[in-house]
Amino acid sequence: MNNPSAVTAGFTGVSNPLGLSINNAFGRLWPANAPTGLAGIGTSTILDPTGIPLAGAPSILAGGVFAGNFTPRQPSQVVAGALNTGAVGTAFLGRSPDGSGRAVFSVLLADGSIIQAHTQKNVDGLAPAGTVGPLLGRHWNNGEDEVGSATPRLGAILNYTPVRILYVSEPFENSIAAIALFDDGVMFLVARVHHLHSGALNQPVDLAPAEIETSALDWASNTTLDAGADFYVANRGDNTIVRMRQDGSIVAKREVRLADGRALGNGRLNGIAGSPDGAKIWVTVIGHIPCHGKLSGAVLELPAF
Repeated sequence: MNNPSAVTAGFTGVSNPLGLSINNAFGRLWPANAPTGLAGIGTSTILDPTGIPLAGAPSILAGGVFAGNFTPRQPSQVVAGALNTGAVGTAFLGRSPDGSGRAVFSVLLADGSIIQAHTQKNVDGLAPAGTVGPLLGRHWNNGEDEVGSATPRLGAILNYTPVRILYVSEPFENSIAAIALFDDGVMFLVARVHHLHSGALNQPVDLAPAEIETSALDWASNTTLDAGADFYVANRGDNTIVRMRQDGSIVAKREVRLADGRALGNGRLNGIAGSPDGAKIWVTVIGHIPCHGKLSGAVLELPAF
């Protein structure tokens, strides 16, 4: 509708979204999508408030939808990379280091690779396949990997100062990748990768800042940590939330229960977010909710800790 000449004009803005990063600093909503499952191509989209790809998109080629290998950096890629598998997570990286002032987002893919999407110049690689624990061919429970709520996903958040570190959950490894980034004045590059391990992790499916960056004009986002802040880890395996420091040490761990004290039963945590004031946590739950008839799926509001 807004960008009929874009190579991705036939794509929707949202289709099986598995991650969401909100550019509160100076931009819009960025979902990460796996429209045909984990093995199909992924998309990363920039949405206007109406839910369709943005009007007046800076990239004529992409028109607000980066997809598969259709939208490489123009006029040529600096680092090879494409959304060749489902997009399973995303986090805002801030303004591009190239001086353009444009937003750049990291997009995590099902093969364990990471790309960087520049609002105007499109897609370059950031890290190769297997940098984070891949999700391809892996399944939560009974081997059914359907498009929709059963699709495995992961979480991503960014600490932007004094060192830019991208934290990514690795649910099937029971770990969290800590990816230190730097830039060369053109784009973001990986300095090093290490992994945080703890017995408190049990299929860590999503991450959220305990304190969200809300004031820095270039960094504010739901996926950006306040400088040096702790973060929450949503464990799918045992329906717990862990508060973790950035060095991997554990502050506290809590089990998520319903308001009447019941456990979630067969329901499983699938996402987590925090309020800007740090007082509340919201989690999404997939599966059947005990004592609620045939209800399947829920959003729960919890106190922060």
